[in-house]
Amino acid sequence: MIDTHAHLDFPQFDQDREEVISRSFDSGVRAIINVGVDLERSRKSVEIAKRRENIFASVGLHPDFFTRGDLANRGNWGDQIEELQELAKHEKVVAIGECGLDYYRIKKPDFSRGNPVSAGEIKENQKRGFLAQIEIARELNLPVIVHCRDVYPVASGKTPEWFGAWEDLYEIISSFLRSNLKNTKNIKSDIFQSPAFPFPRFHRGNSSKPDFTGIPQGRTFFVLHCYSGEKKDTEKFLKLPNVYFSFSGNITYPKPVERAEKLAEAVRMIPLDKIMLDSDSPFLAPQEFRGKRNEPIFIKYIAKKIAEIKEINEGEVEKVTDENARKFFGI
Repeated sequence: MIDTHAHLDFPQFDQDREEVISRSFDSGVRAIINVGVDLERSRKSVEIAKRRENIFASVGLHPDFFTRGDLANRGNWGDQIEELQELAKHEKVVAIGECGLDYYRIKKPDFSRGNPVSAGEIKENQKRGFLAQIEIARELNLPVIVHCRDVYPVASGKTPEWFGAWEDLYEIISSFLRSNLKNTKNIKSDIFQSPAFPFPRFHRGNSSKPDFTGIPQGRTFFVLHCYSGEKKDTEKFLKLPNVYFSFSGNITYPKPVERAEKLAEAVRMIPLDKIMLDSDSPFLAPQEFRGKRNEPIFIKYIAKKIAEIKEINEGEVEKVTDENARKFFGI
């Protein structure tokens, strides 16, 4: 089994990190992709990967990075993105991410703190940050680990301008994959401090449509980590080339029933040769260990649940998802 998404660099593992890693490999985990969420943790991810042959790193900036108030003016992005690009050249780095869109934590403007950032501005920040990382992946021929989460409409009480993460994600990825133009030399970013950093702009007057003028269609692959899209989203993404899906421990949760049924439907819809296993440890422990710290060793429960939903042999799930991960990450 291969765990394609772990955060072993997080402080939850500071006391027993090596023991957790050894326990995982001793129990059948063959490889782990450790995923960065900001520059500091991406550096730590690389350091962990350097110490173990079968641990690999992904480096990236989580969408929450582009939601923070101190970055709302985009003033420091150029330096951060360029440092990420350099870090991504390390031999143990096999992907860019996690990056993407997360509208779940977008908060209403707080006018008591001076100049508030609107939901629209935050969305724009996240889109541009995601696009910049796609460009790094394209340049370095690396796959992209994608985080996407929307607001839950019923519980949130938020109005429609807060929604649309999956729709926006599809627009960005599909536009990238369908681009057939050849030259990137003249693309410049008006956001980043570095004038030399190539960056896909948005079409004027329509921020939901990225402009990939000059971005060639390459072999960039995407995995939608901890997938939780609706049926309509699954149908759309399945039609795109180079898009994979990974499932986490939340597919084992029996409640809320509506969400459990939605995830099971996605597992049934997606062919096994497009699926990978994803612990997201230390988060999202399977139902058997819910409320406890998650570890890569627990991906066997995800494989078991996928086999149960698809009514196939558990060994087949482990075999095919391993093959998918090795092909996707080139490991």
